[in-house]
Amino acid sequence: MLGSILVSIGGFLFALLLLGVYFYKSKQTGIDNKFFKILLVLLVFVIASEISAVVILYTDGANTILSKNMVRINGLLTISWIISCCYYITSIGYLYEEKDFVKYIKGNKSILYIFIIYLVAIVSSMFFKFNNVITEYYAYISGPALYYLYIVGIFAVVLFSIGVVRKKGRLIKGNKMPLIIGIIQTALSMVVQLMFPQLLIITSSFVLDMYILYFIFENPDLYLIRELEEAKKKAEDSNKAKSDFLSNMSHEIRTPLNTIDGFSQVILESTDVSSIKEDVEDIRVASQELTEIIDGLIDIATIENGQLELMPENYNVKEMFDNVSSIANSRLKNKDVKFISSIDDDIPEVLFGDQVKLQQVLLNVINNSIKYTKKGKIELNASYVKSMFMCRLKITIKDTGVGIKKEELNSIFDEVYSKDINNNESYRLGLLVAKNILELMNGKIDIDSTYGEGTVVSIVVDQKIVTDNSAIKSTRKKTIKPFDSKGKRVLIVDDNKLNVKVAYKLLEPYNVEVKEVFSGQECLDLLDSDNEFDLILMDDLMPKM
Repeated sequence: MLGSILVSIGGFLFALLLLGVYFYKSKQTGIDNKFFKILLVLLVFVIASEISAVVILYTDGANTILSKNMVRINGLLTISWIISCCYYITSIGYLYEEKDFVKYIKGNKSILYIFIIYLVAIVSSMFFKFNNVITEYYAYISGPALYYLYIVGIFAVVLFSIGVVRKKGRLIKGNKMPLIIGIIQTALSMVVQLMFPQLLIITSSFVLDMYILYFIFENPDLYLIRELEEAKKKAEDSNKAKSDFLSNMSHEIRTPLNTIDGFSQVILESTDVSSIKEDVEDIRVASQELTEIIDGLIDIATIENGQLELMPENYNVKEMFDNVSSIANSRLKNKDVKFISSIDDDIPEVLFGDQVKLQQVLLNVINNSIKYTKKGKIELNASYVKSMFMCRLKITIKDTGVGIKKEELNSIFDEVYSKDINNNESYRLGLLVAKNILELMNGKIDIDSTYGEGTVVSIVVDQKIVTDNSAIKSTRKKTIKPFDSKGKRVLIVDDNKLNVKVAYKLLEPYNVEVKEVFSGQECLDLLDSDNEFDLILMDDLMPKM
């Protein structure tokens, strides 16, 4: 009897050893790791049931109820292990981040197919017979039923292994050959088992399969290496995406820069005053576009660094919408586009929130509409829903512009450096900034667009209603009274000579005495020499200071 179970006893001991090592070292919690643990525990029971069945056959005989049931249990455990191996192979073959078994099963059709094979194998095996063989030196399990289960199980493993290898899963990729070798050695073990049934080597070959799987897929050290490789690949992809983004943005920046440079050259060569004024206006518009792009880049950097903060205060809602309408109309004066503003008169007069950020959100969206609407209209509508002390602002901005293609609309709010985004970057920048600001306010933004017809942007944000508006800070521009600046001294400090020149030109109409220096040290030296100034205009990022 010992001869027939000697190989099984060796396999059992090795399975116990692998089980102990794995549970001691494994810190992974993925679906594939959970299946591997099930495989290990189940394999121990398979070999234990096989040894028990042989021992019972040798002691009780081949035809007792106990021996027949034990043989049947061993067959069912064996096919259960093989089917579990199919589950494991599918779990390592695809990118499953889900750790919940129920969600994993619901999201994987292969689970159903494998379970159907399992049920068919179990039910159909009832029509086949196990042969229990006892000789002077050996006692072993054989017969059509056992080999039928082996064949069905191995066929399922091969079938799903081929499917997984073709899918190029995250763990299978680069490890095809060891997996193929494991399948081949199991098939060869079956052939040897058929030729020499007394050796009982098939379950021991399962142990060898488990060792192959462990050192290829489940070894914690290899997991760490794979994670490092994946992190490296993500970093490389991120760097490439950022490079592509910067390349696209450089094009966005060059467009207004070329406009400014081109019209500047035209002005230098022109003597027509009316023409020069038109060209200067175009330079001003291009400068505004460039400023918006740069502001967007700065906002994105602020958001990524987690430095975006709200500064809530009491503000007049209608004044904010008036400011937005005024800015929009000033930017549309050279376009055949009408701006229509419809604000609910019953909106509470004073709200508590970050007016500056909310106004930025509205202008980001409106600027996109202005840029991509050649003719027609842009509508700003605002209504509200009151709940206790909260006012839910419901704002829609609708335009008759070019619209957004469906494939671009689905990914409009993807990460700013997404490698799959090819649409206009400055357009996305404004929307991404708006989305992040609104999320900080616990609001939301939705976009509905039809390509060639226009776009509707819906914004919802809650603001606290202020009942006492005595301390409200008005944002309306006050009339500046003329003042006498003759004899006043102004110091301009900047290392950029062009900035100094611009400041000087702007101060010329006020008849002030202007002094210019180009470094922080010059400024300090000038002040140390008992020079007094009524006003100092200084760059706050001076070198060497």
